[in-house]
Amino acid sequence: MKVLYKDLKRGLLRLQVESVDDLWLLSMVIEPGDLVRARTVREVKFGSRGSGRSSRVPMVLTVSVEGVEFQPFTSRLRVRGIVVEGPERFGVKGKRHTISIGVGSELEVTKPRGWPRSVLERIESQRLGVTLVVAAVDYDEYAVAVVRDQGVNYVAEGYLRLPGKDDPGREEALRRAVAEVAKAVVQAAERERPDAIVVAGPGDLKSEVAERVAEEAGGLRVYVEHASVGGRAGVEEALRRGVARRVAREVSALLAEEVMEKFEELVVKDPEMVAYGRDRLSQAAEAGAVEVLAVLDSLLYSYDSGEREWVLGLLRRADEAGARVIFVPSSSPAGERLRGLGGAVALLRYRLPYGPEG
Repeated sequence: MKVLYKDLKRGLLRLQVESVDDLWLLSMVIEPGDLVRARTVREVKFGSRGSGRSSRVPMVLTVSVEGVEFQPFTSRLRVRGIVVEGPERFGVKGKRHTISIGVGSELEVTKPRGWPRSVLERIESQRLGVTLVVAAVDYDEYAVAVVRDQGVNYVAEGYLRLPGKDDPGREEALRRAVAEVAKAVVQAAERERPDAIVVAGPGDLKSEVAERVAEEAGGLRVYVEHASVGGRAGVEEALRRGVARRVAREVSALLAEEVMEKFEELVVKDPEMVAYGRDRLSQAAEAGAVEVLAVLDSLLYSYDSGEREWVLGLLRRADEAGARVIFVPSSSPAGERLRGLGGAVALLRYRLPYGPEG
């Protein structure tokens, strides 16, 4: 997602959607009461009292949001609401309209109460929140890159120049090639200490490299992804396909699992070091005691306006206290457990005694 303009005093961001992942993120952060402005198309009737012909007219409208719907199979985000700004000559103000947002669309989102910092960071810097080593290899070349929030840094490249399929020395050359690429990947991992490794490329060579890397990488998770070529072009293709964000989401889900395991341990051994339930979480956030806050992602777009308002307030207070915020995918195992605890839990910086009713 590209941030084209921001006015945080007004709570306004102008954004360009660059991927389906961006649509998914917007579906979570746009909430009822927000203002969304974008180019759209609306059916307009012409003639006396609108009884004449009708035509679909492109126009720019601002709607006060009533609801959002993400349609992953069509890669569209539908934003429903009441028109508050539009061309006067078409008489659309006050009427309901649905704006359809897709990859490449530009839109403005205004949050009258401002953007929680943790949510703004997800949009503004497109943070992965993890470090990855990404390698792309084919039978001609390979490249190894370190992918962080700050960008992509290539740390190793080379040409393999493998002999043809009928060459009797091909098998030995393949073994040497696998060892060479795996060594470059493992060395990068030892230096950079990534959260995971991705090996991409066409054919079976990538799988052989990934298997060798998994044996030598000291327990790091290794993912295998398709790319049509090796080298830098293969790394760039894998990143364009969204591999970094898919892996980052999975790694984040694993991190959420670790937080849930820690929470479940402390709730038995030292319950004053955790918080769950609205009252206890609000108390901890107000006291600045929250160190890690795990929140079910679906709470950000709950149909219950009271619940949505509460969780956004919780995020704001956690942000102010410098807490780490983890959004837990609803469909993950950790998300299922978190749902049973009300959708949010916190690990605390210090013991917070329960009140008389706690």
